[in-house]
Amino acid sequence: MAPIQNEILKTKHIKPAIEKFIAKHLIPPSEADFTLNKVDTLLKSLTIDSFTLFSKDVLKEYLDKEKILNEHISFTQIYTVTLKHTEKKELELLYDIEYGKFATHPKLILSPESKIPAAKYKPVELLNLLYKEINKIKAYHGMLVQIFDEPLKKALKTLVKYIYAKKFIKKVKIPLFDGIEPVLARDAKLIYWFKQKEKKGMVIEVEADEVLVEYKKPIFGKNGLNAYGEYIHSDTAKTISDLEAKIDTNTVYIEEDEYTKKYKAKQKGYVYFDGKTLAVDNTLRLNEVSRNKNILDSDEEKNNIELLIKQHDVTKDSIGEGVELSSENIHVDGFVGAKSKLEAKYLEIEGATHQESKQFAKYAKINRHKGTLRAHEATIKLLEGGVVHATKVTIENSLSGFVYAQDVTIKQVKSNLKIYATNSITIDLVSGEDNLFEINYEKVPVILSKIEHIQEEIEELRYKKKQAERFRPDEVDKLKQKIQEAKEQIQKIKESYKYASINVKHPFRGLNTIVFTIDKEHQLVYKTQDKHYETFHIEIKDDLVILQPPAISLSLSDQNNK
Repeated sequence: MAPIQNEILKTKHIKPAIEKFIAKHLIPPSEADFTLNKVDTLLKSLTIDSFTLFSKDVLKEYLDKEKILNEHISFTQIYTVTLKHTEKKELELLYDIEYGKFATHPKLILSPESKIPAAKYKPVELLNLLYKEINKIKAYHGMLVQIFDEPLKKALKTLVKYIYAKKFIKKVKIPLFDGIEPVLARDAKLIYWFKQKEKKGMVIEVEADEVLVEYKKPIFGKNGLNAYGEYIHSDTAKTISDLEAKIDTNTVYIEEDEYTKKYKAKQKGYVYFDGKTLAVDNTLRLNEVSRNKNILDSDEEKNNIELLIKQHDVTKDSIGEGVELSSENIHVDGFVGAKSKLEAKYLEIEGATHQESKQFAKYAKINRHKGTLRAHEATIKLLEGGVVHATKVTIENSLSGFVYAQDVTIKQVKSNLKIYATNSITIDLVSGEDNLFEINYEKVPVILSKIEHIQEEIEELRYKKKQAERFRPDEVDKLKQKIQEAKEQIQKIKESYKYASINVKHPFRGLNTIVFTIDKEHQLVYKTQDKHYETFHIEIKDDLVILQPPAISLSLSDQNNK
């Protein structure tokens, strides 16, 4: 293999030049080296708009620190280097760099494990070798070299003495640059406002436009100069101590002025901050929720919050015993423990609910239900002794339980299920016995609540009508009409048996009970046989109420069944 040719170039950035050299020649990073041939120092100030190269004599005038502060002088350097391939290096320094807050006085922390060929050189020669090597390190990291380095030279002389005296046995700090430390009238400060809402075991919820984090920028009483040649003032140092995290711009926005920088929530949700990313998420993913973890205490429906709770250990509940949880969206990928209470607009439980648990939702979807559910619409894969109160209920399979609803649809019923409905009960197959299917509005709390609400409206309308009779006679007829419409709504509910139906699509396989309740004194009851029936419904002829298809009847006047 032909030897790799050295490359001479001018650059402000040595590190990427070396990386390009390594990639070009496919050599290990440890075998890439360079020689620092020449350094050109350029400067700019209040009166010099762009970086300009001056002679050494003129440059010396601008190295005065008072002049730097008064004229806002900045420096940069152009390095002339020779890139080369070196399989073995006679000098290898093992080090870290401690930059400090403003990088005005960085220090090289040198390890005694470094490879230093002291036996091969005289002290003055080794001093010169170390000075060149450390200047290479500074240039590689973008620091100014050969200026503001008197402390470096002094420290190296001491180090060389220690090396030859065999006293270099522990790490030493070597000053790399003697810059100008700025003086702060007010130090930078980072305030995590969202953390002040945090309590033990609590996940933090914030409102839209709420300040999550505030960065108070430093105010300088005296400016400075750092090792990169940058003139430090409030603009150049505005990110010192700022939030070092990725911002999710979809959920967090920034408001900034001369003195502060505020990170604000775009939406209501939960704060997600792991030190690397700041976001506000409307989906909260948790492994489990225990009683002492207060996730959310809000009964607002429009909070657009989703809780996603997962627990893959089947011996543990995702929702622990006694937990009370409220949110717009709750998704539990696991089991719900005893005495827990969940409230949501949208609720989904992929595990099972404990028989002593309670759930409240507008829309609920539950895999296995043993607890007590109140919802507008409920979808249940398997009902195992649970209780369901809803307007509309859909169940895939039922082993036992209680359902109170307006409309109920079930694919398969086994035994010991009691359904109380006002409008319809639709079942594919009843394969067991001792089931009760009853049309009775008085047994359905959702409907009774509706009646109570309408009655309250009627009382309010009656009061308004009385006031209108005295002061606004032209509104009386309209109010009378509203009162009548409300009364008709109640009457329609009470007479819902007239329009209700019970439909079992396949033949019954045992003794079950069909009931249509007319009122507190009148009820039609039928025990099924092992056969198929057409849809059960009510026919009314004169004062007779007839349950079809078995054609049993009762008279509303004498209560005698015929």
